[in-house]
Amino acid sequence: MDQDVLQLFSPQTAAWFRAAFGGPTDVQKEAWPAIAAGKPVLVSAPTGTGKTLSAFLVFIDRLSGMARAGELKEELYLIYVSPLKSLAGDIRENLRRPLDGIGREEGQAEIQVALRTGDTPQKDRQRMVKHPPHILIITPESLFLMLTSRTGRSVLRTAKALIIDELHALIDTKRGAHLMLSAARLDELCGRPLQRIGLSATIEPLDLAAEYLAPERAVVCAPSMKKQVKIQVVGTAPAVGRRKDPVWEELGMAVYRQCLECKSVIAFSEGRRYAEKLAYYVNLLGGDGFARVHHGSLSKEQRAQVEQDLREGRLRLLCATSSMELGIDVGDVEQVLQVGCPRTISSTMQRLGRAGHNPGRVSVMYMYPRTAAETVSCGLTAQVAREGGVEHTKPPRLCLDVLAQHLVSMAAGDSYTVDEVMGILGRAWPFRDVTEQDVEQVLCMLAGDFEHSREIPVRPRVLYDRIHRQVLGDNYSRMLATAAGGTIPDKGLYLAKTEDGVTLGELDEEFVYESQIGDKFMLGSFGWQIARMDKDTVVVRQVAAEGARLPFWKGETKGRSLRTSLAFGRMLGSLARAHEEGKLSEALGELGLDEAAVSHAAGFLKRQIEATGGLPDDRTVIVEHFTDSSGSHQVMVHAMFGRKVNAPLSLLMQQAARKAGGLDAGCVDEEDGFLLYPYGKERLPEGLLAQIDPERVRPVLEAVLPETPLFGMAFRYNAARALMMGMRRAGRQPLWMQRLRSAEMLGSLIDLPDHPLIRETKRECLEDQWDIDGVIRVLEDIRAGVIRVREIHVDVPSPMSLPFQWQVESAEMYAYSPTTPKVRMAVAEELKRAELVKPPIEELSKNWERKRLPENEDQLHMLMMMEGDLAAGELDGTTEQLKGLSGQPGDRTEWLSRLADWLENLARRGLACYLEPGIWIAAEQEEEYNRAVDGDGEAAGHIVRRMLYYRGGQSVEMVRERYFWPEEQTVRVLKALCDSGDAVEDGGIFYHNKRYERAREGYIRSLRRQTATQPAAHYAALMAGRAVYSEVPEERLKQALAQFCGRMLPAKLWESVVFARRVRRYAGGMLDRVLAEGDYFWRMTPEGELCFCRYEDIDWEAPPLPGTEALEGDELLMYRELSRRGASFLKFLTGVPKEDSAQEVLLRLAEKGLVCADSFVPVRQWMNREKVKKATARQRVNARVMALSAGRWDIVRPVKAHSAEEWLETFFEENVVLCRETFKRSMAAVAGSPYMRGEEIGRNMERGAPGDAGRSAAERTGRSAATGFGGTESPLSWKSALDILRIWEYTGRIRRGYFVEGLSGAQFIRSEVFDGTVAALRDPETRVLWFNGTDPANLWGRVLEIPQERSFLAVPGTAVAPCSGRLAAVMERQGKVLRVHEPEVTEEMLEEFVNNFRQSALFPEVKRLTVKEYPPEAGEALAKAGFIREMNDFVLYR
Repeated sequence: MDQDVLQLFSPQTAAWFRAAFGGPTDVQKEAWPAIAAGKPVLVSAPTGTGKTLSAFLVFIDRLSGMARAGELKEELYLIYVSPLKSLAGDIRENLRRPLDGIGREEGQAEIQVALRTGDTPQKDRQRMVKHPPHILIITPESLFLMLTSRTGRSVLRTAKALIIDELHALIDTKRGAHLMLSAARLDELCGRPLQRIGLSATIEPLDLAAEYLAPERAVVCAPSMKKQVKIQVVGTAPAVGRRKDPVWEELGMAVYRQCLECKSVIAFSEGRRYAEKLAYYVNLLGGDGFARVHHGSLSKEQRAQVEQDLREGRLRLLCATSSMELGIDVGDVEQVLQVGCPRTISSTMQRLGRAGHNPGRVSVMYMYPRTAAETVSCGLTAQVAREGGVEHTKPPRLCLDVLAQHLVSMAAGDSYTVDEVMGILGRAWPFRDVTEQDVEQVLCMLAGDFEHSREIPVRPRVLYDRIHRQVLGDNYSRMLATAAGGTIPDKGLYLAKTEDGVTLGELDEEFVYESQIGDKFMLGSFGWQIARMDKDTVVVRQVAAEGARLPFWKGETKGRSLRTSLAFGRMLGSLARAHEEGKLSEALGELGLDEAAVSHAAGFLKRQIEATGGLPDDRTVIVEHFTDSSGSHQVMVHAMFGRKVNAPLSLLMQQAARKAGGLDAGCVDEEDGFLLYPYGKERLPEGLLAQIDPERVRPVLEAVLPETPLFGMAFRYNAARALMMGMRRAGRQPLWMQRLRSAEMLGSLIDLPDHPLIRETKRECLEDQWDIDGVIRVLEDIRAGVIRVREIHVDVPSPMSLPFQWQVESAEMYAYSPTTPKVRMAVAEELKRAELVKPPIEELSKNWERKRLPENEDQLHMLMMMEGDLAAGELDGTTEQLKGLSGQPGDRTEWLSRLADWLENLARRGLACYLEPGIWIAAEQEEEYNRAVDGDGEAAGHIVRRMLYYRGGQSVEMVRERYFWPEEQTVRVLKALCDSGDAVEDGGIFYHNKRYERAREGYIRSLRRQTATQPAAHYAALMAGRAVYSEVPEERLKQALAQFCGRMLPAKLWESVVFARRVRRYAGGMLDRVLAEGDYFWRMTPEGELCFCRYEDIDWEAPPLPGTEALEGDELLMYRELSRRGASFLKFLTGVPKEDSAQEVLLRLAEKGLVCADSFVPVRQWMNREKVKKATARQRVNARVMALSAGRWDIVRPVKAHSAEEWLETFFEENVVLCRETFKRSMAAVAGSPYMRGEEIGRNMERGAPGDAGRSAAERTGRSAATGFGGTESPLSWKSALDILRIWEYTGRIRRGYFVEGLSGAQFIRSEVFDGTVAALRDPETRVLWFNGTDPANLWGRVLEIPQERSFLAVPGTAVAPCSGRLAAVMERQGKVLRVHEPEVTEEMLEEFVNNFRQSALFPEVKRLTVKEYPPEAGEALAKAGFIREMNDFVLYR
C-alpha cells in the first residue's frame, strides 16, 4: 500500500520521502490520492501525524516535474494560509527540507516560496509583484489586503490551489468567515474554483467542516489514529508559614521540580497574567531566565526569541497561553504542564499534542489545579479529553459586518453589481443564507443612507447606484479597507518599549491608567520600571523583578458547550453515587487524580454534598438560597449547562423575578451555574425557573439583549469590522474613545431593528455567544420533569457558591458605568422644560461647512443622496476648495461649467432629475418629492428637515419659494417639524434642531474662552479672604452656621478652628445664645463628629432615627420621657434614670446622635469628660451646676434630605468654583451628614457609582462618603453631578470655563457671582492671613497640590499663612517651629499672627506659645511683632 501511494509521485520525490521518513502515515495514505485527483480535501488528524506534508507534497512534486520539463512559469500556483505569522514562518522553513532534498537537474528552475504577512518588508512585497513566487505562504488578513489592491490581485490571479491550515482554530470565528469570503473572491478572480485543502486537528462534526471548506463535495481524510495520551492531575498544598502567595509559591515549586527532570517543558496557563505569575515564582527558584513567557501581548520579536531558545535547547521552561496551542515549531518538547483548568476540551487536546509531537509517541500532560474546586474540574476535563470528546463546531453565519468589509474592499478595485456579489457569496459557507435584500441593506449602510436619513453627514464608504444596482469605490474606500481591514478587534492597547526603542509587547489601557511613573511590573518574565508615558507608549527600563506587580489584560473567554457540560454533569452524578457507596476516592482516582488531588477534591465534594444534600448533574439543578454577610438574600443556581446556556438563563430568571415581584437583581454567571443578588433587602421567590415559558425565550432575550454589556461590546466590534467606525488614525485609539463613539452610534441606531449592524449584533449574541436552542431544551426538560430542580435554604453558602460571591464584589466594585440612557433621557427632558441660553445671530448664520467638493459625477450623485436637492449657486466652493480640485488657482466659471456637465451626464444615466422650481435631485428621491407635491406631510417634512440642516435657517417664504408649495402647506410642514423637535423657530426663522443646538454649544464654548486662566494661588487667596470676619460677631457666627450647616466635623474643631477664625473674639457664650434662639440644633455621632442642622428642616413625618430600637435601661427610659414631654430642662429629668445620673445618660444618648440641647455646654462637657473624672470635688460640682444651666434637652429628629440640586447649590456657596477636586472635598465633608440620604437624591437622579468622594471620606472619617447618616448610600457622584451642571449651563445659571490652573478642566461658577469672582481671581488681595492647618478655608493639600519645597502636614497644631494665596509661612507643633517661605512679608506676617493669637483665632487652647525653631533672619521680626526672647526661644503670651 505504501508503495502504491508513493507511485503517485515522481521517482525523485518518492526516493526523497523514503529516505527521510521511511513510509507514509495513515493520513498521508488517504490524503495524497484525493489531492492528486484535484478534489477538495479535508484532512483531520491529531498533532504530529504528518498533515502538513500530506497537503504540500503533491504540489511540490507537480511543480518539480514542471521545472524539470521547463514548463514552470514565473507565476503563483499554490497559496497556503496560516492563521499565525509565526506559524507561517515555520512552514516556510519546513518547506526547505523537501525543496532542497528532492533532486534537481542541472539548470532546473528553483521553486520559489514567499512569505506575506504584516511584517513583510515593503521591498519584498514589491519584488513579489514583479517576480511572483510559485508558493505563497500568507495570513488571512494579508490575503484580504492583496485582494483589495490592484497589484495584489495581479499576483493572485494565476493560483490553482488553496491550503488552509489549522482550520479548527478558524471555523468557529468571524476570522474564519472572513477568510472563506476571501477564498470565494479568489475563485471569482481566478475565473475557476481553486482546489481547497483544509488541515485541522481533531474536529467534529466532520461533515459540517467539509461543507464549510468548499461548496463542492470534499473528500474527508480522518483515519482512526487515536493517539496515546496520559493526563495526570497533581495536587499541591499551599506553602506553609507566612508567605506572600502560598498557592502560587507551591505551584512554582512543583513546576520547577518537574522541569529539573526534563530538557524542555511548556507550562500552559489560563491567561497572560497567570503565565507571567508562574514564570516569576519559578525564576525565584531557578534564577532569571530559567523560565520565559509566551503570550499574545508580547512583541513578535520577544515571542520569536523564546521560540528559538526552546527549539535550540537553551530554555528549560516556557510559560505560555493559547498562543502556543497551534503548530508553531519549537522542536521536541518533552513534557506539557497545565496550571489551572483549560476552558475547552479542544484546547486541552491541542496543548496535549505539543508533547509527543511525532507519530507513535505518547502525549503526556500534568495538570496542576490551583483550588479544590479546580481539581474537580481538571479531573472531569481530563476524562472527557481521554475519551476524545471534543466540542462540536458551530460556524457563525450571515456575518453582515464581515460582508460589509469585503464589499468595501471589492469596491476599491473594479465596480461590481449585486448579482455578482450573490455569485461570490454562494461559494462561502458562512454567507450561503445571505439574501439580495441583505446585500442591498449592507450597501445602503455603507453608502450612508441610514445616517443621511437623519441628517448625519458621514462620508460614504462606497458609491452605490441603487437604480442600476452597481457599486463603485474611491480613494476613501481603498484607504478604509487597507487601514481597518481584518476581524481582530482594536482594544486600545499601549506599546511597551525600552528606552532604546525595542518593542517588548502590549499593555492593557486600564492597567496603564492605574500605573504611574516609577511603578514596576512584570512582562516576559522580566521586571520593568516605567520611565515615562505618552498617549501611545509606555517607555520602560529593566529592573529586578522583586516587588514588581503583575499586569492584567482583559480578554474574552470561550464558553463550554452544552454537550461538554452535560458530560461533566453525568460524571458529577457518578461521583455523587460513588460518595453514597463510600467509593468517592476510588472514583476520583479513576479520573487521573493523584493522592493529594484526590484528598482535595474529595474534601471539597463532601462539603458541597453536606451543604446542599447532593451535587448538581446533567439531570439535577440545585437552587441554593442563602443570606450573605451583609444580610442580603442571594440565590445560587448550580446548573451544569455551560456559560453559553447559563448566561441567557440567568437573564431569563432576572426577568421572571421582575415580573413576579418587581424585583431588580444583578447576576454573575459561569460554566457551572450563576448567582442572582437582589438590589436591597428583598428576597427572590422560589420557583423562578419553572415560571419561564420556553416558547417566550427567544422574544424575551431579544428584548433584553440591548441592555446587556455583551450587546454593547459585540456592537463595538461589529461596527469596527464593518468599517463604520471610520479610519484608524495614526497611533493608538484609546479604548474609552472607541466605547464612546460606539455607544453614540448604538444609541442612534437602536430604534432601527433592520439596520445591518443591529441585526448582526443580535444574531451574534443569540447564536454565537449564547446557545438559545440549548436554553429552550433545558427549560423544556425542566417542565417535562427530565431535569429536576431542587430548591434549598442554607445558613452558610456552599463551597461551590463562594467563587461567585467574590465575583459579585468584583463586578460591583469595578463595574463600568457610563451615563445610562435613563439619565440622558432625564437630562433631555429637563432641557426641554428649561429656559435655555439662546445663540446669537452670528452663531446661527454660520452655514454648514462642506469640507470638500465632489471630484466627479459619481461623487456629485452621492452628495445629492446625502444633502437632498441642489439649487443654483449652492455648490460654489471657496477658492481653496476649487484649487484643491485641480491643483491650480480656482476658476469659478470653469467649475460651474464642469458641474453643469456632471448634472447632465447624471440625468442621461438616469441618476438625477431636474424639478421645475429650479432644483436638481437624485433620481432615487424623485418619488419622495412627488409625494410631497401631492401633500404627503411625512415626505415633505423629511425634505424640509434635510434642507434646513444643509442649507441653514429658512423663513416660511424662503421654503415656499424653493418648492413652489402653497403657503398653508409650508406652514403646516414647518409647524409639524417644530412640534416633533426636529426644528426650532427663532425670530421667524426656522432652524434644524441639531444646527440650533450646535450654535448654542458654540456660543457657550465662546463664553468659556472669554476668561483667562489664573494661578492656583489666586483661588487660594479668594477662598481665604471669604473666611475673614467683618460683620458683628453674632451675625458672623450665624453666617458661619449657615455656611457649614450639615457638614460633619470633629466636635473639637468647631469652636477651636471654625468659629474662632471666623468670629471676632469668639466666646462660647455666643454659640449658646444663638442655639437658644432655636434656629439651629446640633447632632453628634459615635465617632465624635458633630454637625449643625436647621430646625426648619426637620421632617416631622419621618419615622424615628435608626438606633432607638437598640436602647435599653436608663437610656430607653430617658428617650421615651423626652419623646413624651418634649424639650425639657435637666432639673425636670433628674428622676427619670434608675441607675446613672440624668446628665450621664443624656451625654450617652447625645453621643449616639439621639438627643441634643439648645446649648453647646453638653458638647464641651463631653469633650472634657476625661478631665472632669480627674478634677477636684469642687470642679466636679461646678460642672454639674453648669450642666443644670445648659438649656433644654430634646430628642433629635430626622431632617429632610437634600436633593442633588440642593447639594450642588451648597457646594457652590462653599467653593465658589466647582470642579472635580472641590466637589470631592465637599462630598468628603458631608459624608455621614443627616441631610445625605441616597433615596432622596435618587428621586432626582438615577443611581451612579460613588466615585471619588467615597475614598476621601474613608480616609478622613473611616466611613464612605457614599454613605449617609446611618449607612444609607448616596448616589451623588461627580459623573452624575455633571448631568445637572450641564443643564444649569444650558439654562444660564452657571458659566463653565478653565478658571484655575491645576484643577480639572470642567470648572463652573454661578452666573450671578461670575464677574465678581473672575475679578477676584484676576486681582487677588495681597494681605497676609493665618489659618489653622485643618481649617476648611485652607485649600493647600486638599484641593490644591502643595509645592514640594513648601510642604506641610495639615494637622491640628499647624497654622499656615497664605499671602495672595501663596504659602508664605507655616507654624508647626503648636508654634514651636516657624518656617518662612516669603521673607519679604515676614514682619507683616508675624504681626498678623500676634493679633490672631491674642484674639484666640489661632491655637486658642495655648496660653503661652514658644517658638524654638525659626530662620535666623526672622529673630528681629519676631521681637518687633511682640514675641519675648527667652534664651534662644521666642515666647508669646496671650
